[in-house]
This record gives sequence, C-alpha cells and structure tokens, in this order.
Amino acid sequence: MNEQENIRDLLVRQHEYFQYLFEQEQKRAASIVGGAKVYIAFLVFILGSIILKAITPGKIVSLFSKSDINSGAKLIGISLVVLSATALTAAVLYTILVLKVWLYERLCDPIERFQETLTMSDEVEVLSKALSDFAIAISRNNHINNKRAEYLTRGLYCLLVGTFLSIITIFILNLIV
Repeated sequence: MNEQENIRDLLVRQHEYFQYLFEQEQKRAASIVGGAKVYIAFLVFILGSIILKAITPGKIVSLFSKSDINSGAKLIGISLVVLSATALTAAVLYTILVLKVWLYERLCDPIERFQETLTMSDEVEVLSKALSDFAIAISRNNHINNKRAEYLTRGLYCLLVGTFLSIITIFILNLIV
C-alpha cells in the first residue's frame, strides 16, 4: 500500500466518523426540541390550572377590595402573584426560543460541490474538501444545540421557580382572602 492509498484510507475513515458526528448533532437537536415540546405542554397545564382554578381573578380583586386585609398582606399577595407570573412567563419565553427556527449548517451546496470536484485533481482532494465541510457544519450545529440546551435549562429553572411560587401564592391567597 503506497502513501497515497494510506492517506485516502485515513480520509475515508475520518469521513465516516464526521458523518456519525453530524448525525449525532441532528439527533441531539431533535431531542432538545422534543424536550421543549414537553415543557410547553407542562407549562400550558400549569398555567391553565393556576389561572383557571387556583389564582382566580376574583381572588385578586377581593385582595384589593376587602378593607379588613392589612396592607402588608396585600403587598405580599400581589408580589407573589407578580413573581410567579414573571417566572412562568420567562419559562414560556425560554422554551419558545428553543423552538424557534435556527439556521442549521448544511454540509454543502450539491451543485457547487459537483462543479468544484470537476476541477479537483484526485480523490484525496475531494475527500479533504468533504471533511472540511463536515467539520464546519458539525461545529456550527453544535454551537446552536448548546444554545438551545442552555435556553431549555433556563426554562426549566424558571418553570420550577414559577411553579413553587405559584403554590406558595395559592396558599397565601387562600389564607388572606
């Protein structure tokens, strides 16, 4: 086996590995989006339960209208409502950011690639160009997936804080009103 064949063999193995990495990033993106969809469903359930059942507009109105409730209790009640609503809204916004359309990197433009390969001298040069395209696409897609995962994590923290604050808010409002 001569040196040219060794280089070609190495490039073919690298190409297979890079293809595997590219596919892994695509699977990771699908997994993150799937998680975001679960978050959205849970958020809709939590928000619906809280708004329609537990923290009704009537309770908030009675918090203001009842004169026998001291101002400190009113302030605590309103603060908890605002904080829990803010945290749950932030959770929704972060989750929506995960679901937004991101510009994923394509490997190459097939027509442009075909024209380039016509001018290349040998198979090693073609494989080198393909590896370069894979490396760039994997790197950019990994960056996008990391950002999505970060937003999903922030959304989870906001969801947990918002849910916890909502439970406290329900308890406090039931005591006050």
